[in-house]
Amino acid sequence: MADRIGTLDITLKAAQDLPSAGAQFVKEAYDHPVDTAIVTAKTLVTSAVMGAGLGYIIPARGPAGMIIGAAFTIPMVIGAVNRVREAEDQANRPGGSLDQASKGLAKSAVAGSVDLGLNLAGGFAGASFGHNVATSDTAFGAFAQKSQRFILKGENEAMLATDSWSGKMRNMFSRSETAPVTETPMGGPAMDVATVKAKSRGILNTNLEMDAPVTTAESLITAKPTTALGRRLQQYGIANETVDRSLTGSADDLTMYYGSLHGHSRYSDGMGLPKDLFNRAQTEGQQVTTITDHNHAAARGGVGKDDPRTPDQAGTPTVAENPIEYAQTFADAKATTNPDHLSLVGVEMGTIGKVGGGGHTHGMAGAESIGEAMPDGHPFDLAEARADSNAAAHIGGVNHINLFEVPTFFESVKKQPGALTSFMSRLAGKEPEPVVSVPDVVKYNDGDYKSMVTHLDGMKDTTGNTPVIQLNHPRYLADENPNTPAADRSRDYGQKSFKNQDEWLRRFVDPYVRQIELIKGGALNPNPVDTVPTGNLDPTSFAGYIDKGVHASPTFGRDFHFGDPVGNPGATGIYAKGLDKVNILDALRERRTIATTSRENLSGVLTANDKFVMGSILDQSAVDSLALKMKIDGKIDPEASYSVKLWGDKKVGDGKLAEVVQEQKMTGSQLLSSNQIVAFDPVTSKVGQSSAYYVEVGRTDPKTSNLDRMWTAPIWVEPLAGAQHSLATRWLAGAGAAQLLGTGF
Repeated sequence: MADRIGTLDITLKAAQDLPSAGAQFVKEAYDHPVDTAIVTAKTLVTSAVMGAGLGYIIPARGPAGMIIGAAFTIPMVIGAVNRVREAEDQANRPGGSLDQASKGLAKSAVAGSVDLGLNLAGGFAGASFGHNVATSDTAFGAFAQKSQRFILKGENEAMLATDSWSGKMRNMFSRSETAPVTETPMGGPAMDVATVKAKSRGILNTNLEMDAPVTTAESLITAKPTTALGRRLQQYGIANETVDRSLTGSADDLTMYYGSLHGHSRYSDGMGLPKDLFNRAQTEGQQVTTITDHNHAAARGGVGKDDPRTPDQAGTPTVAENPIEYAQTFADAKATTNPDHLSLVGVEMGTIGKVGGGGHTHGMAGAESIGEAMPDGHPFDLAEARADSNAAAHIGGVNHINLFEVPTFFESVKKQPGALTSFMSRLAGKEPEPVVSVPDVVKYNDGDYKSMVTHLDGMKDTTGNTPVIQLNHPRYLADENPNTPAADRSRDYGQKSFKNQDEWLRRFVDPYVRQIELIKGGALNPNPVDTVPTGNLDPTSFAGYIDKGVHASPTFGRDFHFGDPVGNPGATGIYAKGLDKVNILDALRERRTIATTSRENLSGVLTANDKFVMGSILDQSAVDSLALKMKIDGKIDPEASYSVKLWGDKKVGDGKLAEVVQEQKMTGSQLLSSNQIVAFDPVTSKVGQSSAYYVEVGRTDPKTSNLDRMWTAPIWVEPLAGAQHSLATRWLAGAGAAQLLGTGF
């Protein structure tokens, strides 16, 4: 009796027959064009209909979508197994042969592959169409929104119930005297209080960073969420009072601290030593002061011989030329920090402009002075440097960022023709203090932010956490000028050094960017001012970068250069648990900041649903709508006039910037009667779209008629896992439907 032909034999032989089977398939399709067209159309329509239904009814990238995809996988797997078994049976029948069976299996595999390709195309197009209908301003869209919200709630309740059950089962078998366990309100999951308090510093843990994998169901709630699903469940629990908010913190624990996140010493193009600037800032009542000297040797390109900074800088090399100054600034910051004042260190990283030029103009009047020749003898021409920086070939545009509290010094370098200049060519004229040592130095090509973040990835700041970056003096309207060819737009902050905008967001923005300067501080004005000029306000750039998908809170950019860290009534308000480095950087990382033109007259905090604080990124399943409230602080004069505007970007990424969706006007007396709280009508975001809401407050002084203004951090509502179903889910839904309905080749 002949040996039985096995599955492996047939499969291997069928693989060899695939080329001839493919050629035969093409020939048959060519010979029967009408039949081919009909089958193709049926397959595409079937998969498109299933994809449309998926995109219309089922929320993207949630458990329901995964279940649908898994369910449609079953008939595909069964069908594939049955085809192999049929081939095996055929080969072992009387008169059957391995060659005949393998050719049939190969033909089936080719037809199946074509089906899968058609199903992918149909499922992709159909799901996109269904998503567009579901987010449209139509009756069909309204119905889909209700359906998806209902499913989202069911998913959350099911996951919380599963987590609660698993937590209780574990507690039955693993209670210990050393690990106290408490039940959360309304029968929620059991929690290890000590673990939660140790791991959860942020109010809502809304950071996009992912520190470690979630290993148990309980950790989705009790530990710091590290996945979109974890954040979603925690937020849903807080919104519905099934998670004890005392374990994750509350707004009552926070205080607003005021200060500056941007300024320069004589180590670049400023005046004064860091320790003296820190001490002066504290004397003048500033609570947080940050020195962020430039990271390239050409930083003084715009400082002329008659500039008051010139004699102060004489004999002192820039920090890029003598990096030990960077370490010295850290030592000075530590020495000048006390319970009433926090000194921080950063570095301003940005494009240099023309080789040998400074190019740090901030786009302000008064910055057109021509400096002396650079150390290499190259004459500095500011207009020429600016033109070079604006050239489309310059991948970094003309803009700068601040990187905070990273001990490694990042030096921006631009190669010049001829011999390379040693970066330690000039030394400080005195011995450094023993505590200071030369920092590690990373050099990256000017404007190449992709290379820069490749170095930054894996580094920690001085608190052991992910570093924070601020976008300085943005110029959205110039960088996105519609009169500029599309290929030459979007250059600032190194966007062109990445292959596309998605990579820029994923590699640079999402991990690191947390703030953006909305109010400029008169960087190159040597004289103190009593009011912030209107021309130094840039809410358009703030709205523009929010629409580009940047999750950043607003700041006031003092950017001092003339030895006065204060000298301006404007301030950045930082809403933190304490005036220390860990808590202040945590608040920046969680985007809890405001920008105000007057620390004394105007500040405040935006909250949503009495549970979520400004800066939060909420999953669309956590809340059905946002009930936003603005608590206004500062000098509340009963005769002052207030205008409170709620700005909303209802569809982030569509190119349309935020607009005023609600506005209330009142007197200071009316504000006091409402306990300084302004409540807005609830706003609802669409499932499958990202939105952002923030508040602008204007205060008109009754005596001087001066208008002070402040902006809060936004509160975002997003599908954290993604707005569209995955390719795999769309494909499986379409392919599974084709199998069930019998369409296909």
